[in-house]
Amino acid sequence: MFKKILLATDGSAPSERATDIAASLALRYHAEVLVLHALTRIPDSLGEPNYSRTLSHMLEHARSLVANVESRLRELGIAYVDTDVIEGGAADVILDVVHTRNPDLLVIGARGLSQWKGLMLGSVSMAVTHRAPCPVMVVK
Repeated sequence: MFKKILLATDGSAPSERATDIAASLALRYHAEVLVLHALTRIPDSLGEPNYSRTLSHMLEHARSLVANVESRLRELGIAYVDTDVIEGGAADVILDVVHTRNPDLLVIGARGLSQWKGLMLGSVSMAVTHRAPCPVMVVK
Protein backbone atom coordinates (compact mmCIF):
# COMPACT_ATOMS: atom_id res chain seq x y z
CA MET A 1 0.00 0.00 0.00
CA PHE A 2 2.70 2.53 1.00
CA LYS A 3 5.98 2.28 -0.90
CA LYS A 4 7.25 5.83 -0.33
CA ILE A 5 6.62 7.80 2.86
CA LEU A 6 7.53 11.46 3.25
CA LEU A 7 8.29 12.38 6.87
CA ALA A 8 8.36 16.13 7.47
CA THR A 9 10.26 16.91 10.65
CA ASP A 10 11.14 19.95 12.73
CA GLY A 11 12.45 18.32 15.91
CA SER A 12 9.32 18.94 17.97
CA ALA A 13 7.79 16.27 20.21
CA PRO A 14 4.91 15.58 17.76
CA SER A 15 7.52 15.31 15.00
CA GLU A 16 9.43 12.71 17.02
CA ARG A 17 6.22 10.70 17.51
CA ALA A 18 5.59 11.03 13.76
CA THR A 19 9.01 9.47 13.18
CA ASP A 20 8.05 6.38 15.17
CA ILE A 21 4.74 6.04 13.34
CA ALA A 22 6.38 6.51 9.93
CA ALA A 23 8.90 3.82 10.88
CA SER A 24 6.14 1.44 11.92
CA LEU A 25 4.33 1.94 8.62
CA ALA A 26 7.55 1.66 6.60
CA LEU A 27 8.37 -1.64 8.29
CA ARG A 28 4.85 -2.97 7.73
CA TYR A 29 4.81 -2.05 4.05
CA HIS A 30 8.55 -2.31 3.26
CA ALA A 31 8.50 1.37 2.27
CA GLU A 32 11.28 3.86 1.80
CA VAL A 33 11.22 6.99 3.96
CA LEU A 34 12.24 10.47 2.85
CA VAL A 35 13.03 12.71 5.82
CA LEU A 36 12.45 16.39 5.03
CA HIS A 37 13.24 19.52 6.99
CA ALA A 38 12.24 22.99 5.81
CA LEU A 39 14.89 25.55 6.67
CA THR A 40 13.45 28.95 7.55
CA ARG A 41 14.54 31.66 5.14
CA ILE A 42 16.97 34.20 6.47
CA PRO A 43 16.26 37.80 5.51
CA ASP A 44 18.80 39.23 3.06
CA SER A 45 18.67 42.44 5.05
CA LEU A 46 20.64 40.76 7.84
CA GLY A 47 23.81 41.69 5.95
CA GLU A 48 27.28 40.20 6.00
CA PRO A 49 28.92 38.61 7.91
CA ASN A 50 25.77 37.98 9.98
CA TYR A 51 23.88 36.41 7.07
CA SER A 52 26.59 33.84 6.31
CA ARG A 53 27.17 33.04 9.96
CA THR A 54 23.44 32.58 10.65
CA LEU A 55 22.93 30.48 7.51
CA SER A 56 25.87 28.25 8.42
CA HIS A 57 24.56 27.72 11.94
CA MET A 58 21.02 26.98 10.72
CA LEU A 59 22.25 24.54 8.06
CA GLU A 60 24.40 22.73 10.61
CA HIS A 61 21.42 22.41 12.96
CA ALA A 62 19.10 21.24 10.14
CA ARG A 63 21.58 18.63 8.89
CA SER A 64 22.07 17.37 12.43
CA LEU A 65 18.31 17.13 12.90
CA VAL A 66 17.71 15.04 9.76
CA ALA A 67 20.78 12.90 10.50
CA ASN A 68 19.37 12.10 13.94
CA VAL A 69 15.99 11.20 12.45
CA GLU A 70 17.71 9.04 9.83
CA SER A 71 19.68 7.29 12.57
CA ARG A 72 16.51 6.69 14.57
CA LEU A 73 14.75 5.21 11.53
CA ARG A 74 17.68 2.90 10.82
CA GLU A 75 17.71 1.79 14.48
CA LEU A 76 14.04 0.90 14.07
CA GLY A 77 14.89 -1.27 11.05
CA ILE A 78 14.16 0.95 8.05
CA ALA A 79 16.47 -0.13 5.23
CA TYR A 80 16.06 2.78 2.83
CA VAL A 81 16.12 6.32 4.20
CA ASP A 82 16.81 9.49 2.23
CA THR A 83 17.13 12.98 3.71
CA ASP A 84 16.69 16.49 2.42
CA VAL A 85 16.94 20.02 3.79
CA ILE A 86 15.32 22.73 1.68
CA GLU A 87 15.11 26.43 2.40
CA GLY A 88 11.67 28.04 2.40
CA GLY A 89 8.35 28.22 4.16
CA ALA A 90 7.56 24.84 5.69
CA ALA A 91 4.17 24.27 4.03
CA ASP A 92 5.42 25.33 0.60
CA VAL A 93 8.59 23.22 0.86
CA ILE A 94 6.62 20.15 1.96
CA LEU A 95 4.04 20.56 -0.79
CA ASP A 96 6.75 21.09 -3.44
CA VAL A 97 8.43 17.84 -2.35
CA VAL A 98 5.07 16.04 -2.37
CA HIS A 99 4.56 17.14 -5.98
CA THR A 100 8.09 16.22 -7.12
CA ARG A 101 8.69 13.00 -5.17
CA ASN A 102 5.09 11.66 -5.26
CA PRO A 103 4.98 9.91 -1.88
CA ASP A 104 2.15 7.52 -1.09
CA LEU A 105 1.82 9.10 2.36
CA LEU A 106 2.95 12.26 4.13
CA VAL A 107 3.51 11.99 7.89
CA ILE A 108 3.82 15.22 9.88
CA GLY A 109 3.57 16.34 13.50
CA ALA A 110 0.47 18.27 14.51
CA ARG A 111 2.37 21.14 16.07
CA GLY A 112 5.81 22.46 15.39
CA LEU A 113 8.39 24.71 16.94
CA SER A 114 6.99 27.97 15.59
CA GLN A 115 7.74 31.15 17.50
CA TRP A 116 4.06 31.99 17.06
CA LYS A 117 2.80 29.05 19.13
CA GLY A 118 -0.39 30.70 20.33
CA LEU A 119 -1.34 32.27 17.02
CA MET A 120 -0.12 29.78 14.41
CA LEU A 121 -0.52 26.47 16.24
CA GLY A 122 -0.66 23.69 13.68
CA SER A 123 -0.74 26.02 10.67
CA VAL A 124 1.76 23.97 8.63
CA SER A 125 0.03 20.64 9.23
CA MET A 126 -3.33 22.26 8.45
CA ALA A 127 -2.04 23.81 5.21
CA VAL A 128 -0.50 20.60 3.90
CA THR A 129 -3.53 18.55 4.91
CA HIS A 130 -5.76 20.80 2.84
CA ARG A 131 -3.48 21.10 -0.18
CA ALA A 132 -1.58 17.82 -0.50
CA PRO A 133 -2.73 15.45 -3.26
CA CYS A 134 -1.65 12.39 -1.22
CA PRO A 135 -2.95 11.05 2.10
CA VAL A 136 -1.62 12.99 5.10
CA MET A 137 -1.21 11.55 8.60
CA VAL A 138 -1.02 14.24 11.29
CA VAL A 139 0.47 12.96 14.55
CA LYS A 140 -0.28 14.57 17.93
